[in-house]
Amino acid sequence: MTYLWWLITISFVSEVWQVVLVRERTYYKLEGKSLIGNVSETRKVKDFSDCAFICLRLGVSSCLSFNIAKVTDIDRHYSCELSTSEKYLEPDESFKDRITHDYYGTTTEFLFRLFPCISSPCNYGGTCTPGKRLGIYYCQCLPEVTVLPFMDDKCNVDKRKMIQGKAVKGVFHVKVDRYRLNYDDAKNLCTLHGAQLATYSQLDKAQQAGAEQCAFVSSNSWSPTKKIWLNEDRNVHYTVLQDLEP
Repeated sequence: MTYLWWLITISFVSEVWQVVLVRERTYYKLEGKSLIGNVSETRKVKDFSDCAFICLRLGVSSCLSFNIAKVTDIDRHYSCELSTSEKYLEPDESFKDRITHDYYGTTTEFLFRLFPCISSPCNYGGTCTPGKRLGIYYCQCLPEVTVLPFMDDKCNVDKRKMIQGKAVKGVFHVKVDRYRLNYDDAKNLCTLHGAQLATYSQLDKAQQAGAEQCAFVSSNSWSPTKKIWLNEDRNVHYTVLQDLEP
């Protein structure tokens, strides 16, 4: 894979001030490939740099990548297909072998800088919302756990306070001054892990690899648990601190 870096400065002068607009883009090249289905327009160009300049000048809303023919037409021009999308943003079936063309895409480093939400910057179930300007985003976090508050605007929490069970994958508890959580806190803690409050029956099956159950159980009432472990008989055992009404 070949990487090419482009930095273009476009300037113009008005009667009051001079404005300098700097646009930059890093392209990578994939020979004999094309992105199909997102071509906004086709231009005739003299060479690769001509096509790259047009794409850059149009801006990210109109051009993120392009396919360019390997050979010229009868007028000695190359066909430049400008695309509003990029290989990284499209399903695999949109990217095809095409021996007559080469593909030039925008590197993921630049894509993440322009459209940060595609890199999933919001953690623990947070939802990323693009801002009004390129490169700006906001995280909408899940309901906060009282004893495990969010540390920043990316929905991060203190992982040192979340203890993963060693014997049972997916079972965990919060390391805080007190182990008792109210119902809402317990529910929100599970949600941070993409799980839900476990029933007694589900907890009994937590020994299965990949089980995503919290160390809290619920039936008609619910019970926070301090420890969960597997005995030699491979059955799940748990210590209940106190039963609470829902």
